[in-house]
This record gives sequence, C-alpha cells and structure tokens, in this order.
Amino acid sequence: MASQDGKVAFITGAGSGIGRGIAVRLASEGANICIVDVDADGAEETANLVGQHGRSAHVIRGNVASEAHMKRAAAQCVERLGRLDVAVANAGIARGGSVLEMSVKDWQDQLDVNLTGVFLTVQATAQQMVKLGNGGRIVCISSLAAENTSANMWSYSATKAGVRIMVRGWAQELGQYAITVNAIGPGVIETPLAQGLAGEEGGPIRQALERRTPAGRVGKPADIAGLVNFMAGSDGEFMTGAYVLMDGGLRDVRGGSQPDEDAMGERERLMRAAMERRARLQPLLDDRS
Repeated sequence: MASQDGKVAFITGAGSGIGRGIAVRLASEGANICIVDVDADGAEETANLVGQHGRSAHVIRGNVASEAHMKRAAAQCVERLGRLDVAVANAGIARGGSVLEMSVKDWQDQLDVNLTGVFLTVQATAQQMVKLGNGGRIVCISSLAAENTSANMWSYSATKAGVRIMVRGWAQELGQYAITVNAIGPGVIETPLAQGLAGEEGGPIRQALERRTPAGRVGKPADIAGLVNFMAGSDGEFMTGAYVLMDGGLRDVRGGSQPDEDAMGERERLMRAAMERRARLQPLLDDRS
C-alpha cells in the first residue's frame, strides 16, 4: 500500500520546480492532487505528469497573495476531489537587491507571496481540514536562506525566516484538530527560481557548487518531495512545529572561489533568462481579481 493512498494534496506553486516534484511524488504514492499556480500552462504540464501515475489532478489558477483566491481554491479542492488531507505552501518568489536601491514594489511582492501567501494558504486549507474533521498535514517551504543571507538576498531571507517561526505557532494551535504543521528549508535546488545559483549541468557554476557542497551535488525537487512525503505519511505523525534543513550540508560551508570568466558568462545568461521569466509571470502575480 502506497503511503498516500486515497488522500488529496493541495500544493501551491505546483506548476514547476519543487512544487511539481512534490505533486508527482505524492501522486506516485497514491494521492490525488490539487495543483495551484498563477501559471496555468505550467500547472497543466504538472497535471499531465500526475495523470501518468493514474491519479486525478485538478488545476486551479490561483494567486497565493489573494485571500479570495485561496479561500475559493481550498473549497474547490474539497468540492472536486472530495477531501483535503495534505497542504503544501510552496509558492514563492525571490527579488534580490541592495537596501539602498530595492524598490518598495519588490519588497512588497516578496512579503505578499512568501509570507502572506503562506499564511493564506495555511489558513484556507486548515479551515477546510477542521471542517472535514479528519485531521491533516501541512508543510511550508522555507529555505536555507532563513539561516544564511547576503548583501543582496536579505529581503528574501527575511520572508523565509518568517515562515520558519510561523510554523511553530501554527503547530501549537492546530494540534487539537490532529493537524501537523512543519517546515522544510531547501538549499540550492535545481529549479527555475534557483537556476542562477544552481547553474547548468556540467557548467562552471554547477561544478564549483558541487565541489563546495559536502553531499557533492545540487539538490533535486525529488529530494524535497521525499521529505514532504515522509511528513505527510504515517511515519511523520509525531512531527509538528519542526523545521528541517535539506541542503546537502551547504549551511556550514564558508566562502568560495571567485567566479572565473566562464562562470560570469554563464551567470549573465542565466540572469537574463530569469528576468524574462519574471517579466512573463509578473502580470500574473499582480492579478488578484
């Protein structure tokens, strides 16, 4: 018997990256999946992958920064798939920048998605879980950045540190309803959001990162998905209020070599691709109607 047989999982940001990896893993373990994302095309691609495991997938175009979207999405999940057992607050964005130059818009967008969005996801799904009376499992994706930061990533780090502490309070409140709440802190994972840090397979950025990382490789969405599966399964029943770092040991690594010309060229190319992706998704993030 698979560990998630008969369950329904609600996953935000499931149209790509870690969210997609979690959706596919839980589907392979027997869960039906509510795929929530602002990117409908990416969500449909994830739904096709879920279907390959013989499970049902319901796509919901929703913005985690909108209370109305999240209330509607959680209710629709129960209406279409009959229950809601697991919720994963995964959607997030990153906006780097100097404190001297960062715009209020970039700051606010991160607060809206990474902090308020996690709160609204947890609130909406927990309300449905309480109403159904079957308990539940909630997992929030924080980051290694909740512990380490830099001159350009302090704002992102602040939001992820916020997630880490909110989970501890929610675990205390929701335990009476047999709902567990935990957080995961991924390190550098090979996703569209972290491509500038992870680099390309075989490229100079990736090679340098692999040399620095004690585990010897970059993380994969499947790594995080396996931990979510544990937290959402029977073996995770006694875990709540926890923050689990999954970074291949990178937290304790200090410094690194200066990037050479090849690495700088790769980083510039990847950053251009990231800006193109941001330009495509920004109007979707701004739409909360």
